[in-house]
Amino acid sequence: MSPIFGRAGALDVHVGDLVRANDTAPMVVINQMSPINVTFAVPGRLLADIRKYQAAVPLRVDAAIGQPGGRQPSGHVTFIDNAVDQTTGTIKLKALFDSPSRELWPGEFVNVSLQLTTEPHAVVAPASAVQTGQNGPYVYVVQANRTVDMRSVSVARTTGAESVIASGLQAGETVVTDGQLRLTPGARVTIRDSAVATTGATR
Repeated sequence: MSPIFGRAGALDVHVGDLVRANDTAPMVVINQMSPINVTFAVPGRLLADIRKYQAAVPLRVDAAIGQPGGRQPSGHVTFIDNAVDQTTGTIKLKALFDSPSRELWPGEFVNVSLQLTTEPHAVVAPASAVQTGQNGPYVYVVQANRTVDMRSVSVARTTGAESVIASGLQAGETVVTDGQLRLTPGARVTIRDSAVATTGATR
C-alpha cells in the first residue's frame, strides 16, 4: 500500500524482472497531486518583510499556468528555508496549493507571485507618468482647464508599470504619461487616453 494518495507514474519493473531486497531502484514513483507544494526562490533582501507579514497571516501565492491571463490557482506559504543561498542571494520558500482539480502538475514550471500585504489607501499612478528632475521625481497633473501643473512627488516604490506615490498626488487626479519633454507648467494639452491616479496597492 502506498504511504500517500497520489498518481503512479510509469512502471520501472515488470513481470519477470529480477528484483532484490533493499534495491535502490524504485518499482514505481507515486507523486502526490492534491494538495501539492510549489517551491520557489525570492531575493534574500525580502526576508525581513516576508517574516514580518508571515507572522501575521499566511502569505498568499498565485501560480500562473500557461499563457498570460490563464488559470491562477492560489496557495499560501508554509515553509521558509533556514538560510540564504550565498551563491544566488536568494532564499527558498514553499507554498501549499489545494489544487482540487489538479491544475498543478508535479515537475511543472510555473510563474509565481508572492503577495506580502495590501495597502487599500495607497495612491497608485502609471510609472510612465513619473519623471526625474533636478529636484527629484515629479509628474504633470492635468487641471480642469486642460492645462498642466508640474507637481513634485515622493515615490514609495515602483512595481512593473505602476508606482506607489507616498506624497504629492491625490487619488482621482489625471496625470500625463507621454510627451512630458514637450511640456512646461501651464501648457495646454489634449487628452487622448487619460491616466488617473487610483487607490489601493499590493506588495
